[in-house]
Amino acid sequence: MPKKRIRKNHTVVPDGTSEDVDTSASEDEIQQIQDVLKNQLVMDSSSSSYESSDTDSEEGFQVATSKSKSKRKKTLHWIKRPFTAPSATFSENIPLPTNSEFEPVDYFYSMFGKDSIDILKNQSNLYSVQINPNRPVNISDTEIRQFIGILIMTGVYGFPQQRFYWTNGTRIPSIASAMSRDRFLQIKKFLHVVDNTNQPDRNDPNFDRAFKVRPLLNIVRESFRQIPKEEHLSVDEQIIPFKGKSIMKQHMPNKPNRWGYKMYLLAGGQSGICYDFAFYTGKANGTQHGFCTDIVLQLSETIPRMKNYKLYFDNYFTTIRLEVELHKLGIYSVGTIRTNRLSNLVMKDAKTLEQEGRGAMDERIVLVDDVVLCATRWLDNNVVNCLSTLHGCESQDVVKRWSASEKKHIEVPRPNVIKSYNQFMGGVDLHDMLISLYRINVRSQKYYIKIIFHLIDLSIVNGWLLYRRHCDQRRLPKNKILTLLQFRMAVADALTKPVVPERPVQRGRPVARHRSEETSRSNQRRATATQLPSTKTRRDGFQHWPKTTTKGRCRNTGCYMIPKLLHKKNFSHLLTPCGRLLPFGNIFAFCYILIYRTS
Repeated sequence: MPKKRIRKNHTVVPDGTSEDVDTSASEDEIQQIQDVLKNQLVMDSSSSSYESSDTDSEEGFQVATSKSKSKRKKTLHWIKRPFTAPSATFSENIPLPTNSEFEPVDYFYSMFGKDSIDILKNQSNLYSVQINPNRPVNISDTEIRQFIGILIMTGVYGFPQQRFYWTNGTRIPSIASAMSRDRFLQIKKFLHVVDNTNQPDRNDPNFDRAFKVRPLLNIVRESFRQIPKEEHLSVDEQIIPFKGKSIMKQHMPNKPNRWGYKMYLLAGGQSGICYDFAFYTGKANGTQHGFCTDIVLQLSETIPRMKNYKLYFDNYFTTIRLEVELHKLGIYSVGTIRTNRLSNLVMKDAKTLEQEGRGAMDERIVLVDDVVLCATRWLDNNVVNCLSTLHGCESQDVVKRWSASEKKHIEVPRPNVIKSYNQFMGGVDLHDMLISLYRINVRSQKYYIKIIFHLIDLSIVNGWLLYRRHCDQRRLPKNKILTLLQFRMAVADALTKPVVPERPVQRGRPVARHRSEETSRSNQRRATATQLPSTKTRRDGFQHWPKTTTKGRCRNTGCYMIPKLLHKKNFSHLLTPCGRLLPFGNIFAFCYILIYRTS
């Protein structure tokens, strides 16, 4: 068979010098030739640049690993070594009281602020005009103080309904004589703190949910921050009981009051005096070190720096970053901590501690940003973890605990950090307990009313605690120091008492002066009417004797006589000439009628 003739296509690459160039070759073939030439150039240059490419790749790998390491968290190296407690000598002294003649109401004004009372009066009047311009409420300075005094008294008596303070059967004279029931309810209806026309935009990312009470919160908080602080301080949560509708309401099932608003307090570790607080309105948009750390640092703004103050908090707040930041400010800290916040920590677990017995402990130290932290684990009923820059396990003491297996009290060793925490951590709990004793008992459907009432209770308790500190500094005997109940009633009495105006200088003619006195006398408030005694008391036949006194209107319904005889038992004008209220026979009634007529 004849062989097939294979035709070879020769392509000419134009070099720019030849004139006759065959351009019949396809563009695909030209592209293939160009690719072959490029590959040859790469193969030739790869041998010469092999070493340089290796060095470049190593440098790129080092840059990549350095970037990845910067994104990773720092590894903590915990060391098993005894913790050496620093020398934290407190270098501040609480100043003595400047005024020794302070009354209880003065302590209340120093906490709650007279500006707060003026804001409540002015904004309530403005709100009533905005609701109905034809019927303004016209609250005066005296009325708003009497209103606050009545609120304080409601925490002492604690009736389930507000109207019981004015009803005949359960009437409280100190409340009913200060203000009428309808006026009290009217003031409570229009109680306000801010102008509603200046309401901020709710779509604003920085919208303040507590703007309705923000001016009052700022005034009270600023008053608290001016109080000189003690050495040991504590931070904890506080709940304002509230079950109404509000986006700020929180649910905490482990608290005594499960529903309500949340506040964070900075209080004295032993005295319980509140030095600062923060009202929780919801999650913030951005945090620097985390929410819990930022809250404690915010409350610590007024603590003097580098004075060796000690701050205590529970496991809700404690983090490594928090204690490092506080130590940089010269504040030592102690707190219980959750195990998931202690990274790379290897200590004795619960089983190992249980094998060693109750009271077993272990500790580790770590260095973070030149700050030495000590983590302590102690076995009591359960395992307790603590983190501190102040104390460790050293200087242990012994506490008594009940042993269920041995049916007796046994002695258990306790580390120093646990002792210090138990001694100074209960300041906020003490303050919360004192508020709950005589909390204002007035219900309202408005969500901000409860916050206003809580600030009043907070100011009274804080004023009483400051009063006790001043009494201790003056070394007064305990029998001369007012209790919280006496202090609260003294504040309420001073607020409900009407202010007596100064007597003006008498001018003009005597006749005109006499007329003005009659007019002012007619405008005076009438005395509280004496209550009618019960039928059982009137008819018991015991000590019903008349007593001559000034004239007074008969308390019998439908009788308009004005006798001069006073019922000796009930101290009321009940012996009328008609004798219809006398519980005895006609002979005695006739005798009393003769006595009345002869007088």
